[in-house]
Amino acid sequence: MLLIESSNLIMRSIQESDWSLFERLHQDEEVIKYAFDKPSKEEIRARFNSRLPLWRWGSQHWLCLVIKDKATGNTVGVTGLCHSETKTECVEVGYLLLPEFHGKGMGTESLLALVKYAKQHFPIETFNAIVTDGNIASCKVLEKVGFQLKEREPNAYTIGGIEYDDLIYRYEV
Repeated sequence: MLLIESSNLIMRSIQESDWSLFERLHQDEEVIKYAFDKPSKEEIRARFNSRLPLWRWGSQHWLCLVIKDKATGNTVGVTGLCHSETKTECVEVGYLLLPEFHGKGMGTESLLALVKYAKQHFPIETFNAIVTDGNIASCKVLEKVGFQLKEREPNAYTIGGIEYDDLIYRYEV
């Protein structure tokens, strides 16, 4: 099991017992409003199951880590990365936090720890993150970690019947 620690957080590989967290993150309107339309329970289960196998460098599925607050033991959300479809030395990062932990710096701290760990252990040259235009909080998290806005893809994604631009952020090692 992969384990990453920062000063206030512990991140560990997702397990079957994390289903209720994963399901809540994918159904909570506040969490998903800038990410995707609410998936069906079957779609959520398929996403969850795809993240359960042991992850190693070269795996094609997402490395999914559950974020926990060290002080309280509360589960905060998930973070992770997966290989880019085009280059093996490039990964995409992502994160979803429960609404009660928004604005507390935990997204930034968890992403900093993930990037630091990944740079030390894997041959990564570039980290990418795709953010839906309008998700100001997520843009701020990425910028605090050192990501820079590199590209805007107009009308790239539809949520709730509305087209949004994708903002492509990049962190180069």
